[in-house]
Amino acid sequence: MLDTGSADQLAAIIDQFSVPMFAAERASAQSEFKITCINRSHAEATGCTPEAMRDVALHDLLPPGEADIVSRRYAECADTRRDLRYQETLTLPHGVQHWDTSLQHIPLASGGDRVVGVAIKLASEGPVDGAHLTFDNIRFFSSLADMQLQNLLSMFEAARDQGLFSTDSASRVSRLCGICRSVQRSVEDIRETVRRAHPQAVRKEHHMPDLGGSTLRAIYDTTEETR
Repeated sequence: MLDTGSADQLAAIIDQFSVPMFAAERASAQSEFKITCINRSHAEATGCTPEAMRDVALHDLLPPGEADIVSRRYAECADTRRDLRYQETLTLPHGVQHWDTSLQHIPLASGGDRVVGVAIKLASEGPVDGAHLTFDNIRFFSSLADMQLQNLLSMFEAARDQGLFSTDSASRVSRLCGICRSVQRSVEDIRETVRRAHPQAVRKEHHMPDLGGSTLRAIYDTTEETR
């Protein structure tokens, strides 16, 4: 699913998730990365409209220094075929913003590379401590849990709507979808509790542990199983 050749279809997929997401791709290792699409949550957080971001080169979007750093990170993810997680500061329409960003590499049938990003907006920069790390990781993994639940919901609902279940099974799947939505609400309650308890919790990039890669890989593997 995430390796679809249609930018519109990819945008529809990542729009299912409440956490800010984006995708960028390059035609070859010698090419520059361009933004493929962003979801509505990303647009609301940054002030960038999905239409204006379509097929925009990084150097046309960000100041030169920032664009160079972002380009190198995307290239590292694509070249090594490894997930990345880091903190970054970007100048966007809503001002200077701090992000906890994770990248997942998606190989394309055309031979090009795509990176799909999950971005958690941080309140501000500040000194790191154990409490900050704990709160940031709760926010990060609760957002990924929400993504995985939404992915399950989409799979169940699509199969049900296509008539792939018997009447009895469809009823059970509907109840299972309801459970998933209840868990999603609980996950959102966790995120909101963290925001209220420690709204300034952030961390410096060099203190950040290598977390989240296996969760992102699981999300991608799950979408592959639906093809």
